[in-house]
Amino acid sequence: MNLNILTDILATSSLASLIATQAIQYIKDNFKINNCLIFIVLEFIIGTLFSLSFTNLGLVNSLWCGFIVIIGAEALYKIFKGKLGLKSSNN
Repeated sequence: MNLNILTDILATSSLASLIATQAIQYIKDNFKINNCLIFIVLEFIIGTLFSLSFTNLGLVNSLWCGFIVIIGAEALYKIFKGKLGLKSSNN
């Protein structure tokens, strides 16, 4: 097991999760779309593209990053809500 790659995937997916969740909140607020399937696909795409763009991870590891974004985006958002300029549409 390569712990360096795992650490890179988790760190990248943490940042991508915050970006994906804020993008989803923006869509919810401004476009009044509330479709969970669209948001899951959007989280996966943002996580994968973020990983491919800003890291040297390969395609397979970037896909794992996208999958982890789906799992952890909402949990990370709840942790950082009110910090780092993140806002909620539920206010």
